[in-house]
Amino acid sequence: MYIRFVCYQLVESQRQRLGLFQALDEARGCDFAPSWALEQIEEIYGWFKKNLAAPALFSRGGWKGWGQPGLSWFKPVAVEHIRQMHQLKLALEACGVHVDVLTTRDPGYIIWQDQHQLVAEPGARKF
Repeated sequence: MYIRFVCYQLVESQRQRLGLFQALDEARGCDFAPSWALEQIEEIYGWFKKNLAAPALFSRGGWKGWGQPGLSWFKPVAVEHIRQMHQLKLALEACGVHVDVLTTRDPGYIIWQDQHQLVAEPGARKF
């Protein structure tokens, strides 16, 4: 089972929802964000910068722009990464950013992967 953390907000011109790393600025700009949550967001984001590779590809379309943009999913073996994401979820929600946890057995056409994650084009599915 693959797992993805998303916000309520749709990505502009797509039908997929915003991922948590894309929503960090929204939490940082929140007027009522508790200081503990902002500190935790920065700490967890720093952990991910050290412990999670940036995907090399997000689309089969390359520079031409064709193809559905891929979505990132954690693999079941990424236990510590998933634990950190749950902590990030709590901090973001304290800042008013609603987070949903999605799971699937079939994320779509896999275009990139490493030990902890994969990027897949979802096709007609909505995540």
